[in-house]
Amino acid sequence: MTEQPARSAHRFRRRATPLAAWFVLAACGAATRPFSWQATAMVAAAALAGMVLAFRVRIERPPSTARLRRGTAVWSALLVAASAWEVYALLRQPALNRPSHEHPTLSTLLDPALEQWPLRFAGWLLWLAAGWWLVSR
Repeated sequence: MTEQPARSAHRFRRRATPLAAWFVLAACGAATRPFSWQATAMVAAAALAGMVLAFRVRIERPPSTARLRRGTAVWSALLVAASAWEVYALLRQPALNRPSHEHPTLSTLLDPALEQWPLRFAGWLLWLAAGWWLVSR
């Protein structure tokens, strides 16, 4: 009879712990100054954690179809193009920690919208949620 409350408490902790970590990481990230080494370290730590989780999971390969290959090719091309734009814009900036309006990166373009703390916090929550969604698929 006491197993049921213990099981539900364990299930609650299993769900609440990552959720609490998500909020704490977003709050810490939102508290950093944009383009600072602290913000870069937070992004790098979150990305590294996501990569560790992604490579830890066993991948089930779907059957290869012409539609899947076309979709993979299109999304890969878009990802490569967006990444190339980001790298080009980043390397054209006067300094890596100073944004350039002549060669804006995605972070530079989003910075005015994410200036206020609540919006920065929401931005971090969305970024972390999108990363988790990508890692868990």
